[in-house]
Amino acid sequence: MSVTPSQALARFTSELRFEDIPDNVIRGTEDLFLDWYTSAVAGSTAPQVRMLRLFAEQMGPEKGPCSLFGSDKTTSPFFAAMVNGAASHVVEQDDLHNQSISHPATVVFSPIFAIAQSNSEISGKEFITAAIAGYESCIRVGQYLGRSHYRVFHMTATAGTIGAAMAACNLLKMDKEQTLNALGSAGTQAGGLWEFLKDAADSKQLHTAKASMNGLQAAYIARDGFSGARQILEGGRE
Repeated sequence: MSVTPSQALARFTSELRFEDIPDNVIRGTEDLFLDWYTSAVAGSTAPQVRMLRLFAEQMGPEKGPCSLFGSDKTTSPFFAAMVNGAASHVVEQDDLHNQSISHPATVVFSPIFAIAQSNSEISGKEFITAAIAGYESCIRVGQYLGRSHYRVFHMTATAGTIGAAMAACNLLKMDKEQTLNALGSAGTQAGGLWEFLKDAADSKQLHTAKASMNGLQAAYIARDGFSGARQILEGGRE
């Protein structure tokens, strides 16, 4: 039986281990994490981020294990992924992958940083591995979608939702069946239209906030048995 693209991505994500990764990729990922962190701190005082942080404070828990950049308050992984995902894409100094026309760091590191803060047993090696799983997923899906997709959709919001989910799945040590379900739930939530550019609206930060939190959510609910579309990448119902 042939393996579908969705199955292949789920298997890659669930099976990737630190020992499989070349040293130069590990070093490069460490640099990308530092770039993400400084971008998130720099963007944390932007008005759009302050509004999303206020939303997190109103709707989320009074305190939690995760940092909200730009604030001394803490929250749950879900809301931290949202706020920090927005903060890291404000000053436009986060990474750019030209072939996929995407900024993977903002949607990959935001959810897994939140997960890692909520679980002290997660190691640095596991964190790096998860980031690479997310990068590979975001970039490969983005390259497939191409420039015709990018003309209408913000790639970091669409392919980025899948990258966020796959990074979270790897960090949570989910098996390939759980990861396939998470992929389906991530894909069905992926969205982000460029229409906001006509109004200079704040939607770009909402795109990365939602991609980060939706990817995290897709992983957590799939881990608990929530099913998702099994052919989200190749199915015929566009």
